[in-house]
Amino acid sequence: MRQSLPVIDLSQREGLPQRLDAACRHEGFFYLVGHDVDPAVRAAAFDAGKRFFALPDHEKARWHIERSGIHRGWDPIAWQALDPGQPGDLKESFYLGVDRGSDDPLVRAGTPNQGPNQWPDASLVPGFREAVQAYEQALNQLARRLLSLMAQGLGLPANWFDACLRDPMPVLRLLHYPPQPPSHALLPGQIGCGAHTDWGSITLLAQDQAGGLQVQAADGTWFDAPPIRDAFVVNLGDMMARWTNDRYRSTPHRVLNPLGQERYSLAYFFDIDYHARVEALPGCHSASNPPRYPPTTAGQHIIEMYERTRASH
Repeated sequence: MRQSLPVIDLSQREGLPQRLDAACRHEGFFYLVGHDVDPAVRAAAFDAGKRFFALPDHEKARWHIERSGIHRGWDPIAWQALDPGQPGDLKESFYLGVDRGSDDPLVRAGTPNQGPNQWPDASLVPGFREAVQAYEQALNQLARRLLSLMAQGLGLPANWFDACLRDPMPVLRLLHYPPQPPSHALLPGQIGCGAHTDWGSITLLAQDQAGGLQVQAADGTWFDAPPIRDAFVVNLGDMMARWTNDRYRSTPHRVLNPLGQERYSLAYFFDIDYHARVEALPGCHSASNPPRYPPTTAGQHIIEMYERTRASH
């Protein structure tokens, strides 16, 4: 049977929390339309990424992720292996987070992975910073709206997650997948993005028209999640599964590089406050269904997951 992801239209408000709840329970993935994110803002962010990735590697290396110390900047092709034990992924990316100065309380406290972004030289990529910051602002508002709706779907007050969003730590990852190379140039098991689950609360993915995203069904088979113009693909991360005591699914997915063309995407990981406590939510556990995970914090969880995926260099 051919499988596909559900489509959630934010403009159809009747029963919206319940429809979101069903998608989060069954697939952990859905298309999001009716979201009111300006297509021009999204297009400008795509364009900024394309112009950066078009630079020669020796130029991009000026903003190599290892120069940052807090996982910001450019990581080259095969730098990361999202499927542990497999070869490095056939993609390159550019990481951006909350741009914190030296006077920020989290930076002063020495909080891991908090600090300034690396910004490409404006003379090489004009308008890069302005484009991605406008996109981040739009996605931040949309992610907060989604979490409010999810809280209602879980039978909680609409503002339940607000206490975890006083100073969140979202990450925007600009991604470039080169065309699929000849099979003889590939290492065994090497693909664009290895099978993995995301780590945080929710991810909002904008993909171009190249295709390549695949989602794992409950029976272990893979099915395509082709692009729908102007839609976001939303999926839940391990933290949301942990929060909901596995009521919601964090579903494995992967990317196959398209044949004969490049693929670009924008992955916005809406991670909550660094020190926010993550434990089973009210209504998601009981005497017969006790919490399955020990309490943790959002920051510690993300750090542990990132370290698992770094390819050997």
